Amino acid sequence: MKRCLQNVSLCFLLLAASAAQAAPPPAALVECLKRAEGDQSSQLSTYQDFVHGHATRLTLRSGWWSEKKSVFDLSIVTGLTVSRLDQLEAQCRAWKGPLTAAVYLVVHVPPGSTKLDGAGLETVQKAEKDMAEFHKRMEALPNGCSLNMMLLVETVADRIMRWMLPINVLRNYALLGADTRLVAMVDVDLLPSVGLADWLQLPGQMDWLKQECSQKKLFVLPAFETAELPTMAAAHKVAAKAAASDKQALQKMVAEQQVWQFALKIFREGHNMTLYDKWFNSSETYGPVGWTKDYEPWFIIDRTLTPFYDSVFRGYGWNKVTHVTHVHHQGFKFMVHPTGFLVHRQHGYTKARDSYQSSKASYEKTLLTNKAKARADKSLAATTHKFRDRVLVQLSEGRYKPALDTGLQMCLDTLPWWKQNSSKVVAPAQAVEVSAAQRHQRRRRRRQLEQPAHPRR
Repeated sequence: MKRCLQNVSLCFLLLAASAAQAAPPPAALVECLKRAEGDQSSQLSTYQDFVHGHATRLTLRSGWWSEKKSVFDLSIVTGLTVSRLDQLEAQCRAWKGPLTAAVYLVVHVPPGSTKLDGAGLETVQKAEKDMAEFHKRMEALPNGCSLNMMLLVETVADRIMRWMLPINVLRNYALLGADTRLVAMVDVDLLPSVGLADWLQLPGQMDWLKQECSQKKLFVLPAFETAELPTMAAAHKVAAKAAASDKQALQKMVAEQQVWQFALKIFREGHNMTLYDKWFNSSETYGPVGWTKDYEPWFIIDRTLTPFYDSVFRGYGWNKVTHVTHVHHQGFKFMVHPTGFLVHRQHGYTKARDSYQSSKASYEKTLLTNKAKARADKSLAATTHKFRDRVLVQLSEGRYKPALDTGLQMCLDTLPWWKQNSSKVVAPAQAVEVSAAQRHQRRRRRRQLEQPAHPRR
């Protein structure tokens, strides 16, 4: 009781977890986030905050930590909205190991108000209740994941911010909560294959994987997607079947065109370097495979070595591929896992994606005819492309560091499973001596960045 009186926020989270029959989040995590938040309840996020790259302000409302014993020293980390708990459930059912999820709830505060109350507060309280019940069900799964969840709330002033998901901040918070040596950022709409868990349980495999990852190797998990089907339920059934398959059965599904390489028809450059034909014919790890500027696989990586995600990216576009590019510039070798893979579960498009695609066409047209007007463009696509261009230039010059919010930075220095390695994970890519020819190439690259981006982006 004395501890509760000294730290009301911590006490609230302890009681919430107790009511849900789950362990509370680590006290150190709660305390460092609460210190970083300060009085954020009166600070509303605006679209201008996004345009200017200001830090996203999230408040840790509740948390539920699993009491299950972790099977593997490998955590899946993911971010999602409260509306996608069904996807999280499917992912949890497919994975036997630790899974840390940062769950996001956005509340639009009406004009004239500066705090969360009334209908907004009721929305948050309902989400807490739903998530507590959800976590209880996941804890009861005999072969499901060991689920750790955080409910993170953002109050916004502009309506457009309601669908500007801060996906990279959520990925960072999920990564922050993971304490295993290895992690895999797997978006919530992806199922890990049963074969990955089976492989990890073989004698010596976990130790071998950790040793390899400690040498700045990462292990790509080939990703697949299902064919378009009449209903979402039918597509989800095929995805579950694929995730439960071994490579031979999966290859048969590919031959029957039930599934295929992820984004094969709209953005094959994103995954071509994984070499899917070679993967199906390999029984061993292979690599390092090549890298291109559009390559954006999902992978297993050493948590103490991976860079964090750049928090300026939100809504839609370039949030993951810039991170993969950063990983490449950090000198990681891209290996391909021999057994594990991922399967995408279909879902509807977001408003952010629609806004990005529509504004991208206008921005790219303006970029070709009126660069001054394009520079003044504050649309989602224009702002995202400017962030991307800045990242790529800074990477080429060896001075890039991803933008991190205050809470993450503070926790890195205090959490016992992070503080010894925090200097490594946020270090910029190493600068190298640059020849005259290389300087010329960089100037040429800057000019190329003013050209329209890939159609999918």
